[in-house]
Amino acid sequence: MQDLSAGLITAEEAKDTLNVAIVIESEVVRTGMETVLRKLPDVRTVRALPLDAASMAVAAEDYDVLIVAAEQWGLLGEFDERQRDGLPPVLVLGDDLYDRNGADFASLPADGFLPLDSLSARALENALQRLAMGEVPMPASLAKRLLMSNRSRRRDAEPVTIPLTPRETETLLLLADGLSNKQVARCLGISAHGAKRLVGSILLKLGAPNRTAAVITALRIGLL
Repeated sequence: MQDLSAGLITAEEAKDTLNVAIVIESEVVRTGMETVLRKLPDVRTVRALPLDAASMAVAAEDYDVLIVAAEQWGLLGEFDERQRDGLPPVLVLGDDLYDRNGADFASLPADGFLPLDSLSARALENALQRLAMGEVPMPASLAKRLLMSNRSRRRDAEPVTIPLTPRETETLLLLADGLSNKQVARCLGISAHGAKRLVGSILLKLGAPNRTAAVITALRIGLL
């Protein structure tokens, strides 16, 4: 299981330290993304990865962030567990993500989402800094859509019981608010190691590959 808290840094410490890989098939979008990334003070290097899963998995391990277009997000589903564990934080880029990729949210690796239609250097920089600090960048419209969809599904859904401890339930609520492991530790008055252990247990019990998927799964089955 990927330790999403490992190597977390502050926004100031991120200056000129991020090596970013991108997986974007569209030449226009890829070129534009590379141009913007190279101008950001947080970014040291930028590289476009090959569009086959095997080569991508090997190359991605050398980077701090992986930006993948929604159209290529499904390639990450071909990774085995070891390859997923080796992935850096994944930022998914695209519009109407829920309409086009609704079934993928709880199954594909993802640590944040960024809309393409309103993309700017400032929005991209903010998303990268939030990822570096262990947060989950996500447009409000997507979060609202997920919540609305969850409410409609729960009307007819049979109850699902997941044996979370009271402490794990507290942690899950904090994850839903986008808190990092360090922030969870402070809120609960425990060590960072204890917070990591709680988050890892939640991911395991929910069968989720990452924090985002854990929150979405919890919403779907009525834990949130």
